[in-house]
Amino acid sequence: MLEYFVLAAVGFGVLYGLIAAMLHSAKHPEPIQPQTLPRVAVLVAMRNEEAHIADCLNALTRQSYPKDRYDIIVLDDRSEDNSAAIANRFAKDFSNVHKQSIEENLPGLHGKMNALAQGLRNVSHELVLITDADCVVPESWIEAMVSYFDENTGMVGALTVLYPFRGISSSNAPVNLWAKVQALDWIFLQAMAAANSRFGKPITILGNNFGFRLKAYQEVGGFESMGFSVTEDFALMEALRKKTNWEIRHTIDVKNTIYSLPVPTVGDFIKQRLRWIKGGRKARPWGIFIMSFSVLAHLLILVSLVAALGNPLSWLALMLLMVTDALVIAPILKMLKLRKLWLAFPLFEVFYFCYLLIFSVLYFLPVKVSWKGRKF
Repeated sequence: MLEYFVLAAVGFGVLYGLIAAMLHSAKHPEPIQPQTLPRVAVLVAMRNEEAHIADCLNALTRQSYPKDRYDIIVLDDRSEDNSAAIANRFAKDFSNVHKQSIEENLPGLHGKMNALAQGLRNVSHELVLITDADCVVPESWIEAMVSYFDENTGMVGALTVLYPFRGISSSNAPVNLWAKVQALDWIFLQAMAAANSRFGKPITILGNNFGFRLKAYQEVGGFESMGFSVTEDFALMEALRKKTNWEIRHTIDVKNTIYSLPVPTVGDFIKQRLRWIKGGRKARPWGIFIMSFSVLAHLLILVSLVAALGNPLSWLALMLLMVTDALVIAPILKMLKLRKLWLAFPLFEVFYFCYLLIFSVLYFLPVKVSWKGRKF
């Protein structure tokens, strides 16, 4: 019986690598040069972000995109600190920065989804880009995001990195080991998400670095028609995928890659992933298959290692999995000039093993989630 476990672990290790290779074989989307520059609205939902919003707005007001072709709309969701005053100062200094106060919830909506829904009611721009108040974007961000919207594209997702890269960072960015592990984790997950999207099977989009056509958003009835979700980005992506013919593109391009702060503690990490779990329960069958296969591969390899520690095939299965993960991450680390993160790769693998198996159990349990001091 033990031999079967070991052979199954090796088999799943091989399949794990083959599936990753298949997904990553799909062609990357190519940017285009639009004949006329579309008007762009950048929405930033904000709640109690006085430590971060200035860095965010400084970056957004320094874009290479023409100032008269984009507006920045800060959605202040009843902040209880100095965030609103900072946003007001930027609105006073820059004609294309606007602050909108969110004073109440729309029926059935809460949190960030509610803030974005209200902000979008006042938008008439062709394209809408979304980022968060704790994010810092490069000067090329808007220009690069726009370049991926061809006539058939309704949504574009891009990469978010939790470690300073190529001079893109916030004023209080941590660079400790915990930040490095989280950075590798996000890079791996986003690389796999982008590969699935290129393969024609988008499974997720990241809510702090994506954009969509206002026309596409209106076609699905806006957030008001979707019902509340703690993962509003995923809800919108799924609505576009199911109800429209718009294409969804997920890009890996240094020009639209942004920086975001990692969570400070393991407790905050757990809260973050519980939000993802709650939203991910409505994933398409392909997404459930990919995640289930990954969980099963890791579980089999762990069991084979524990039960047959001296069997070289158990270690072969582990090496197949780790080499696959490294090959997925490597091109992005090279692009971002973050080779220093390789030192944290072994710890990332242990961390990923542990949380993947733990959260695969929590997926089936009722969970309460919190966001910015609110429980949902």
